[in-house]
Amino acid sequence: MANSPIQLSLQTAGQSPPLSAQAPSSLTPPVTPIAKERPPRSTPSPFQNLAKQTSISKDNAGTLQFTDDLEICQDENNRPAEFGRGVWSIVYKARSLPRPQTNLPGTPPSSPTSRSQVLAVKAPLRRDARPVLKAEASTLTRLTFTQGHEHYIVPFHGYSAELSALVMTAVPSSLALYIEEQSQLARTRRPATATMFDPVQGPASYQELARKLIAGLNWLHQVAGVVHGDIKPHNILLRPIDTDECSENPEFPYEPLFADFSATVDIPTADAPLDTTRASMPSFTPPFTAPEMLASLTSTEMAPTPASDVFSLAATLLATATGDLLLYPNMNHRLRLEMARAGHQIVDFARSGMNGSRVPRNGFVERIVKPAVVKDPAMRITTPDWVELASA
Repeated sequence: MANSPIQLSLQTAGQSPPLSAQAPSSLTPPVTPIAKERPPRSTPSPFQNLAKQTSISKDNAGTLQFTDDLEICQDENNRPAEFGRGVWSIVYKARSLPRPQTNLPGTPPSSPTSRSQVLAVKAPLRRDARPVLKAEASTLTRLTFTQGHEHYIVPFHGYSAELSALVMTAVPSSLALYIEEQSQLARTRRPATATMFDPVQGPASYQELARKLIAGLNWLHQVAGVVHGDIKPHNILLRPIDTDECSENPEFPYEPLFADFSATVDIPTADAPLDTTRASMPSFTPPFTAPEMLASLTSTEMAPTPASDVFSLAATLLATATGDLLLYPNMNHRLRLEMARAGHQIVDFARSGMNGSRVPRNGFVERIVKPAVVKDPAMRITTPDWVELASA
């Protein structure tokens, strides 16, 4: 007999209503939704042992709380459906169930607070991951209450103290999957000299994507005042843009949203010292990590900076142009790490690969990437100047 869906009733202390969501990375923990790999059957689900969990955080002041009930969806094998998992966390597919409201005698029933919708629930796989997710919930709360957030980050619904989990809107795809799809499409097309120097998705679509991503990073740095700390194609989600018959179809029909803020730190100010507590997370993914960060993996005083974010996004844009998700395909891990440590040569490395013709000299890709990957972090382009360059 098939098992019925697991229904979870969340008792949360927060009074804030749910606002407006994350998705995958198999490369670094914690992950965010959307992954192709099926988890091993031998790994237990935290929801299967939910009744045994007794450690519930009581210090959630200032963090947006999730107030509805949750129903975890099941896959074809009657197991909790997953979007992805990593060393630290697992992301479940779920639905929200508005909690019935209690009405005083003689008063008409009120309408539900929210309608059922597909959610991504990011839960810890290990006990030591709980404080990491709690800190990420605090970051997402602050970002959610920052003007303009709806255009640049995953929609966040709140934190479940009972599950130590983040509740977000499920976004259907990631930039990593998009790169793989576009690369596959490019391989199936007949060879054409006219397009061999273009990004795999086409020049107009690529330029619009680049402008949107750079604008998003500029918002994180200049408006939200944070460094993401782990930018890569797996941590950028793609939300389809709704269009109607009266509007033009955009060249790039998605809104890229930054996800996975587990390594995020505040940009230091004169009265706020550098926070290195979140930088100890093993969230480094060559070749998307800035070389100065790779050179300081053993340091406890090193934290990501705006310049390292700029490098990571530039590497992401380079991978998007070539269609090579790992940037240096056909390389073993040791060689890829050595090339990543010489990251200021990343354009030359990519140009020497199989798809190097898609990064022509003085073309848009080179012009947008080169000033963001110079060796000295202090000399890299800043996001306001980068926005202007991408729009030129």
